[in-house]
Amino acid sequence: MMSDDRRNDPDSASTPGTTGAHNSVVTIRFYGLIREQSQKREIAVQAKTVREALRRANASGVDKELLRDALIFVNGTPLAGSARLNKRLKSGDEIALLSPSGGG
Repeated sequence: MMSDDRRNDPDSASTPGTTGAHNSVVTIRFYGLIREQSQKREIAVQAKTVREALRRANASGVDKELLRDALIFVNGTPLAGSARLNKRLKSGDEIALLSPSGGG
């Protein structure tokens, strides 16, 4: 059963005439300030790309600014650069989001 949010989400369907059935279920784990502010340790979402996974995390209540600044790891591998959001995901992947630390 598809929720109303998924039905109305333009990211949930890849091409006309298809549903989001090809999306992968991935786990997003939160660390640092992201975990503290969101009060979440992890969530499971359906997403084909890191960008889509972050949008779903934001829809679940995680602050967009924190997501934007997060260090991103997929299955323990750090992602960098602008292409990091386009990283394709498969079922079972784990995304770790870490708040950058400040110092002084």
